[in-house]
Amino acid sequence: MSFREYLKTLRNNNLLVEIDDKTDLELSITKQLQINKEKATLFTNIKESNYQLIGNLITSKDQLGKILKTQNLYHNKFQGYVKNPKIPEKIEFNPTFKNEITVNLFELPIPKFFSSDGGRYLTAGIVFAKFPNSEEVNGSIHRIMIIGKDKGVIRLVPRDLFQIHEENSKSGKDTSIAIIVGYHPAIALSISFQRPYGESELPLANALMNGTLKTAKTPKYGIEIPAETEFVLEGKISATERHKEGPFVDITGTKDTVRTQPTITIEKIYHRDNPIFQTILPAYEEHFILMGFPREVQIYERVSKIVKEVHGIYLTAGGCGWLHAVISITPEKTRCTKNIGHAAFAAHPSLKWCTLVDKDIDIYNRKAVEWATITRAGEGDIVVINSVTGSSLDPSRNKMNNTTIKVIVDATKKGEQKIEEYERIIPF
Repeated sequence: MSFREYLKTLRNNNLLVEIDDKTDLELSITKQLQINKEKATLFTNIKESNYQLIGNLITSKDQLGKILKTQNLYHNKFQGYVKNPKIPEKIEFNPTFKNEITVNLFELPIPKFFSSDGGRYLTAGIVFAKFPNSEEVNGSIHRIMIIGKDKGVIRLVPRDLFQIHEENSKSGKDTSIAIIVGYHPAIALSISFQRPYGESELPLANALMNGTLKTAKTPKYGIEIPAETEFVLEGKISATERHKEGPFVDITGTKDTVRTQPTITIEKIYHRDNPIFQTILPAYEEHFILMGFPREVQIYERVSKIVKEVHGIYLTAGGCGWLHAVISITPEKTRCTKNIGHAAFAAHPSLKWCTLVDKDIDIYNRKAVEWATITRAGEGDIVVINSVTGSSLDPSRNKMNNTTIKVIVDATKKGEQKIEEYERIIPF
């Protein structure tokens, strides 16, 4: 399924709305994406650009189910794809390269989301770069603040692209990149799942897309990317030039730290006929799913080795899709809840809070989870681990050494004799 076929599926399932009124890129896009937070939203009339813009491509379990072709067992299904990747077919002709335009980032529909942001931000671009001394590519999503017609500042976190850039910079080389915009969400889910360094995420994306993904090399730098995307931007991350990046409202809904980050220069822009640009609204459901869902899968894999029955894992919206995991299990006779919590922290090191509940608690229902926490967690059921490395996105961390607390809450039923005392009689 291509990007355009996915849009057709959303439209046919009443999961797409179109905004035909003239919409301004400064703050107005944010308002409409917030209003339509569970539906893909297509802006057909952008004041500052001739291109259409879409956001909220994957903001609900309904949309996730359309991609994974299941309405439950999301993590188990995704894990199956991880274990059975498929090499995509390489093609020569890519319709994305049919049109080349003059480089001017200000003419693209790149929004300013919040008044406190440092500028307009490209948030949906998947950045592809070759691993040093290899034709294999890494793909990853990075926010890019626009500072000129052909210039941006990229936020590099210490993961694969950061390491690729570091290695190239030591040799005095810029890092050649290709940024795709307007792609099937299966590609975004795949590149958000951390693979071993040196391995491409494209075979995982192809598995999710049932072997239909095709790839092509970019004209200037020969970087392998998914074919039939809406836009491709080729350029370089500078080995030496840096610029202040931020402020930016990140996944916690708070302003992230202003940092000095590498600059990028865009040298070529290509697009399909009648292309649609893409954005991701920060600190809302799509941001949570793309960052959180792959971590849920990793937690599921670790926890499943400790307890036989894992019914679901949810990185909660209240926990910013990142910091709080609710894990539904059937506890075994030998208590292992502390081990489950530690396994979750090992799978997702940024995780701060882990709540364990029984199968009868709906992990997506905040009221049910809080009820279980209050009525089933008693003396000795809450473990607080102090002074451990946490997420750089957590505003409450110790900013001197990036440490925080980690908490395990065992909100499962306990005690063979009085188990009925934990049963809820009335519905939520």
